[in-house]
Amino acid sequence: MTDIDLTASPRDTILDAAARCFMDRGFNATSIDDIASRLGATKGMVYHYFSSKADLFFEIHQIGMDALFKAVEPLSEGTDDAVSKLRAMSAAHVHSLIQTQHYQRAVAEGVQMHLRISTTRAQRAQLTRLQNRRRRYEQMFLEVLEQGIGEGKLRAEQPRIAIKPLFGALNSVINWYQPRRESGPGARDEVVEEVVRVALAGVVVPGKG
Repeated sequence: MTDIDLTASPRDTILDAAARCFMDRGFNATSIDDIASRLGATKGMVYHYFSSKADLFFEIHQIGMDALFKAVEPLSEGTDDAVSKLRAMSAAHVHSLIQTQHYQRAVAEGVQMHLRISTTRAQRAQLTRLQNRRRRYEQMFLEVLEQGIGEGKLRAEQPRIAIKPLFGALNSVINWYQPRRESGPGARDEVVEEVVRVALAGVVVPGKG
């Protein structure tokens, strides 16, 4: 089984296959041959669109971040109180993580790998741009947390530190979520709701959310 979407463009099909290989085998252990094998194609097809495995990783990272911004950014601009806004943003974040799980797992593993090993100057510049984009994404949540602290509905002694474990709890879903465990309509929503409830428990003032 190749997981190929026959309606997708060749470029998108390669990216999806690469993300699934990275998720299954790890970035470092995956070769272009592995990706081609998953596609049922030759590695020449992969190289026709991407010059290296690193190029695939950077575009996969971009796609993963695009999905998160698309889901969450409109909610961050709303006029709801901070608790409602943070809860909605967190739920959208987790839903997006689940929907693009193979992309997000590849990103999480690949970023750490790139931080540990030597890369080319161009790759380091690309990684820096992607890391800056991740910081901008995190900043949206931090601003809502600080808004909620001002409203007396959220709490954190040091918001810039508190936002890290909050994201850690939300992001954990990419490591353990398995669609086959869903049972009946609404099962995924229940998973998201519970993850968000646990993640926000430490920052919501009791009785305020």
